[in-house]
Amino acid sequence: MIARRNDGRTHARPSKWLAGRCERAAQRAVWAVALAVCAAAPRTVRAGTVSGTLQGPSGLPVVNGTISFQLQQAGLIVGTGAVTPAIAQCYTSTNGAVVGLPNPLQPPAVATDTGSGALAGGIYYVEVTFYLASGESLPSPERQVQIPSTGSLIVSPPASFPANATGIGVYIGTASGTETLQGATASPAETYTQAAPLAAGAAPPAVNSSACSIAFNDTIIPYTGYNVTLTSSSGNAYPGWPQAWQLNGGLNGTVNISNGAPLWNGTVIYPMPILAQPLNHGPQSISGPLSFTGYNVVNVGSLGVGTSAPAWPVDVENGAINASGGYLYAGGAGTSGQCLVSNGTAFAPGSCGTTPTLYYQHTQANAAFLPQEPYLNFLPRFAPVDNPGGARTDVDLAASGVTAGSYTSSNITVDSYGRVTAAANGPAIPTIQALVITSGICTTSGTSYGTCSFSASWPTAFANATYAATCTPGPISTGVVVFLNLLAKSASGLTIQLQNGTSNGGVAGTVSEVDCVGVEP
Repeated sequence: MIARRNDGRTHARPSKWLAGRCERAAQRAVWAVALAVCAAAPRTVRAGTVSGTLQGPSGLPVVNGTISFQLQQAGLIVGTGAVTPAIAQCYTSTNGAVVGLPNPLQPPAVATDTGSGALAGGIYYVEVTFYLASGESLPSPERQVQIPSTGSLIVSPPASFPANATGIGVYIGTASGTETLQGATASPAETYTQAAPLAAGAAPPAVNSSACSIAFNDTIIPYTGYNVTLTSSSGNAYPGWPQAWQLNGGLNGTVNISNGAPLWNGTVIYPMPILAQPLNHGPQSISGPLSFTGYNVVNVGSLGVGTSAPAWPVDVENGAINASGGYLYAGGAGTSGQCLVSNGTAFAPGSCGTTPTLYYQHTQANAAFLPQEPYLNFLPRFAPVDNPGGARTDVDLAASGVTAGSYTSSNITVDSYGRVTAAANGPAIPTIQALVITSGICTTSGTSYGTCSFSASWPTAFANATYAATCTPGPISTGVVVFLNLLAKSASGLTIQLQNGTSNGGVAGTVSEVDCVGVEP
C-alpha cells in the first residue's frame, strides 16, 4: 500500500480538477508528489459515450445498478491496433442515469493514528467518492471517527474498487453533513492520510458526473456487438436482460438509451450497412435503388447527379449545370433573353417582358448615408399629398395658416408656411452697465469746499467715451459731503471728485459707497 499524507501542502485532487491544473498543483506541492499525481491523470479515451436513464419493469429508475458490456467477438480498435477490452462496465446513479462510476454504498474504512500528525483531537465525519477523468461519483455514506488526541486520520481504499476509477476523493468535516474536500489518492491501492488541520474545500458533488465511455462497435474490427447485462445493487438480474446491443457513432459518438436500447440481431453483415454516424464521417455507398417512402431529405450539403464531386447545392441534368453555369430546361438552353414564366401548369422559358430599371434607394443627410429602415416617415411639419395626375406623391411644408405677406413688421416678413422671407436689423440695443464703488474712495480736506478725486473702472469697457454716466453718493461716513462731480471719463473708467460744503467745522469728509450707471446708445 502507498500512503499519501495531507500536511496542508501536498494533497492530490481528482482528475476533473487535475486536467489543466497540474502545473498549479506542482507549484503548491512537493515536486515528487505533484509529478506522480499528474502522471496518473487519465488520458483521452478513444470511446463513445452511453447516456440516458434506465427504468425497471415497474417504471421506476434503476438505482445503483451495474451494466456489463461483453464483446461477442474479440476485436481491435480502428487506427490503433489496440485490443478492445472484452468486458467493460458502466453503472446507474440514484436517479437511474447511466454513469461511468458506481456510487460508493458503504462508509469508508477510517483508522486513527495519535503518534503523528497535527489534526486536533475530536469527532470527525468522513465521506469518499470515486473519480476519473470524466467526472466524479456521489459521496459514500459518512463514517464518524473520534481521535482521542492530536494525530491523523487514515482512510483506506474501498474493498470494491471500480476498475476504471483513478482514485478516491476524501471529504472530511467536524459535523455531520459539513464535509468538504481535503484531498485525493492517485491510484486504487493508495491510502489517504489527513495529518494537517482541515482546510476549506469544495462540498461533495450533488450528482454523479462521470461518463459511461465504451468502445463503439463501428470502431472495432471485426464489426460485432455487445452482450449487455443489467444487475441491481444487490446483484440480481433485471427481467428482460441480457440484451444484444450494437453501439454506432464513431470515436466520439453518443447513444442516449432514454430514446430506446440499440438492440442488435447478432448478425454480422459484410459489407457494413449504412450508418447514421460512420467512423470519421467516411463515404458509404448503396448498390441498388433507394426509397425514402415519402420522407424528406433535409440538410443536404451538395447533391451530385452523375458526378462524385458536385460543386453546386443541387446538381441537375446530368451535371451540365456545373459546366454551363446555368439551368437546362428539357435538355435545352432556351433562347437568349428568355425567363422562366408560368403557363398555368409549370414554369417554362418565355418572355420576360419589359424589365424596369431598378434602383436601390438610400437616404442621405449632408452627403452622408443614413441607416436604411423599412419605412420613410414624414413628420407633421411636412405634408405628403397624393398627386394622381403626376402619378406621384408630393411632399411639401405644411401651411401655417398665415396669408402670405399678411404678417409684416419693420424687421421681418413671414409667408404662409411660416418662413421668414425678409428681415432687417431693428433699433440698436443700448449698452447699460452699473458700477458700485466701495473701495478706493478718497477723503476730502477739512477746509471749506475742500476736494479730492479718485478713479474707477467699468466691469466691461464701453466702445468709446461717448456714453452717458450718472454717479450718486452712498451713505456719508464722516463730515458733510455735499457735491459729487464727474471730472473725466474714458471707455474703460471714470474720474470722480468729492467736495465739502462752505462750512464743515474743519472735518474731512468721505462716503462709503458711490453708485454709477453708464448708458451707451
